[in-house]
Amino acid sequence: MSGPSKKVVDVAFKASRTVDWDGMAKLLVSDEARKEFATLRRAFNEVNAQLGTKFSQEPEPIDWEYYRKGIGSRLVDMYKQAYE
Repeated sequence: MSGPSKKVVDVAFKASRTVDWDGMAKLLVSDEARKEFATLRRAFNEVNAQLGTKFSQEPEPIDWEYYRKGIGSRLVDMYKQAYE
C-alpha cells in the first residue's frame, strides 16, 4: 500500500491510539452520558475498521489507454507521470 490510502490508514490508526477513551469515560457522571459515549466509541471503532479494510487493498490499475482515447495523450501522460 502506498500514497494517499496509506496516509489515511496511518492517520486513523494514530487517532485510535491517541484517544484516551478510558480517561474520558472516567469523567462521565450520568448513565445517559455513558451510553452516548459508548455509542460514540463503537462508531469510531467501526469507522476505523472500515478505513483499514478499504484502504489496505491495492487500487485497481489505471487503464491509461482508455483515457488517452477520450481526452488525449498529452493530458493523460501528464497525469500518469504525476501518479507514478
